[in-house]
Amino acid sequence: MNSRDLKTYFLPCGLFMAATVLFVCMAAAPTASAQATNYPATILSNNPSAYYRFEETTNGGSFPGQAVDSSGNGFNATIYENGEDTSPLLGLPGITTNSYSFQLYNGSTSDYGYVDVPNAVGLTGTVGTNPAPFSTELWVQPQAGPGNAGWAVPFEVAAYPNGWNFYVSGPGDGNPGTTSYFYLDMRPGVFQGFGNFPITFFQWYYLALTFDGTNAITYINGSPQATNNATGFAPAAGADGHIGSGQGAGWSPFVGGIDEFAFYTNVLTASQVLNHYKIGTNSFRAVPTPGSVAVQPVSITNYSGTTATFSVVGQGTAPLSYQWRTNGTAIPGATSTSYSLLAQYPQNNGEGFTVVVSNGYGSQTSSVATLTVLSNLTFIASPGSITRNVGSHAAFHATVIGAIPITYQWAVSTNGGTTYTNISGTSNPTATNQTLWLSNVQLSQNGNVYSVVVSNPFVSSTQMATLNVQTRQDPPVPLHGYGAIIAADNPVAYWRLDETNGPVAVDAIGSFDGTYTPNSGTITLGAASGIPHSSDPAVTLSGTPGGSTEGTIQVPWAPELNPDTAWSVETWIQPSSLGTGGGDYRVVLSSEYNRYPYAYNGWYLYQQPSGTLAFVPQPGNGFIVAPTAMVPGNWYYVAIVDDTTNFYLYVNGQLGSSFPISGDQFIPNGDGINTDGNAAITTIDAADDSASFVIGQRTDAAFDNFLGTVDDTAVYQYALSPKQIASHYADAGLLNIAKAGTNTTLTWPVGVLQSSTNVAGAYTTITNATSPYTNGISGTTKFYRLVVP
Repeated sequence: MNSRDLKTYFLPCGLFMAATVLFVCMAAAPTASAQATNYPATILSNNPSAYYRFEETTNGGSFPGQAVDSSGNGFNATIYENGEDTSPLLGLPGITTNSYSFQLYNGSTSDYGYVDVPNAVGLTGTVGTNPAPFSTELWVQPQAGPGNAGWAVPFEVAAYPNGWNFYVSGPGDGNPGTTSYFYLDMRPGVFQGFGNFPITFFQWYYLALTFDGTNAITYINGSPQATNNATGFAPAAGADGHIGSGQGAGWSPFVGGIDEFAFYTNVLTASQVLNHYKIGTNSFRAVPTPGSVAVQPVSITNYSGTTATFSVVGQGTAPLSYQWRTNGTAIPGATSTSYSLLAQYPQNNGEGFTVVVSNGYGSQTSSVATLTVLSNLTFIASPGSITRNVGSHAAFHATVIGAIPITYQWAVSTNGGTTYTNISGTSNPTATNQTLWLSNVQLSQNGNVYSVVVSNPFVSSTQMATLNVQTRQDPPVPLHGYGAIIAADNPVAYWRLDETNGPVAVDAIGSFDGTYTPNSGTITLGAASGIPHSSDPAVTLSGTPGGSTEGTIQVPWAPELNPDTAWSVETWIQPSSLGTGGGDYRVVLSSEYNRYPYAYNGWYLYQQPSGTLAFVPQPGNGFIVAPTAMVPGNWYYVAIVDDTTNFYLYVNGQLGSSFPISGDQFIPNGDGINTDGNAAITTIDAADDSASFVIGQRTDAAFDNFLGTVDDTAVYQYALSPKQIASHYADAGLLNIAKAGTNTTLTWPVGVLQSSTNVAGAYTTITNATSPYTNGISGTTKFYRLVVP
């Protein structure tokens, strides 16, 4: 929720205790535009096909069994309790009196209660088998996240892979830290997260969805958040709706309050949705209660130099105030729901923190949360000895967690580790980085030992690794034409994919050969390429649509393929078809590791069921989507660029979309670093914390395989420029010209320079011209071009 919404609408209004769980509702401050006060009458005036007010109570212990349909249409819903009859809880504070609350019994995610809404109300949004317009709305009060990589569903009408749901994402679902967000999953083709509304637990939110047969509009708190083209939506024909849980595999039950669910067989207008929200925020049952602690702050362990954050969830009648204390003394200015400090060793080690939550009716002091501050360094991935081909890039990478600031100094030994010489930053700018990069390695470097001294203000540690250099084992790959253009831009790895027999997909310029892996599909070598002016063949991956074990090209993990600074990757693809259903997401490229139950790392590029391309960096909250759907049978050049500020997705030489890296907390595949400073996950086995670079499949085999033809694919350790990308797409040499005084200077990475006094030619080769080429300005017009052999 943004600050404007919080300031304008929300005030806490009540407390209710049931069993050992505290529940709170949040009401809104009145606004001038919200004149109506009767929420049920307002909803009924818009003619819902079903309307569940959730006003039922246990009536002295007698469970009602049904949620009454207040629309008058008689579609009462069935309440299914969990096995211990503890969820859902009825009669809790809500809009115009009561609401339901859904809870887990002893943390179990398989023993839960829910409300089943009969299909008869038209929930599936169909006329026959065709999608039909509908709207739905409900109020939700998330009280806990679903856990790492979880999806808690407050409402769905689904028969996987068809149908749709709202869900609350867990921190392992690509969200930074412990943040949760609302998502819409409307299959196939619509998968939308709402990162501008980070969820505050124990706060009420109004969710609404309208679908006019073409576009789906999602509203949160009365404001439209996204309009998605949903022409491919496949309704879950014949399915019931479920409130409080998702019934499909992988969905978790929702934990929190739900109230005032309504469904319509028409499209609500934006003004109607906003009116429902405004009236609803003024209609919560007010139960004046003292300030108290709903969720206690927890003890944490941080490395020195990192930011430690304690948080609390307060409840009670507004306004609530907060005062954090350390060892009993109030901390000046620490008056919000969270308190952050820069953890320092030894002064903060063992320090205890409490917070007092108060209002005009009373207060409560939280339990003590202790900060443990560590000063050590831990290698969770030491640089490993490597073997690289002559002329290849080589990289040594150290993954370290510990107290900061952390510094690195790489050194080299040419006598087997007897003596070492520090590598200067002048000779190698990466000599003090986490990763040491070497380029164009030669046989003279074979057997060199490289060491890194990693230090912080308290300790230092040293690790060594050996570089083995060998002559290329594969037959040389021709690098003429397009190949020469790509090679001139110095990629780390470049798979031309023009083999006529397997199983090796040769890296034409590096050391990172792949393996053609048919699995249950078929790999056809020698397919026709779509690269302009190119006659080199490509590779077709074929199999069963929607399959996850079809043909792939597997490249073993290497630090060079997963740079921890700027990087780029590019490929040519020709999809053979679009997705066949809502779950048919086809992965084109990936370098991704599933660190469950921790956040994923790496990235993947996939073809959505609608045919659009999406790039997903891990473990962040965002992904970027190319705006135009691909057409089966057409060729596409695709490039992903990370310039350390933004991610960019290019299609056919044009920028399709971008996304700020600052909102993503991207972690490269294999870099198992804990980014938030908390030292709780130091036990990760980094030797297993990496996975292959794969063409045609997500690395962990999740989602479906790409079906179609793939050609020249390359990885770079820097951000390709727009000019380079345009050059690669056009299969044309890149010629730059600049004026300096009375001279012009031409530069180019590859090709033969020719000139003419007429743009149409004839052109002649400039003998012995090399880049840079300087020519005096003579007053005669000259035209230049490059010829790439």
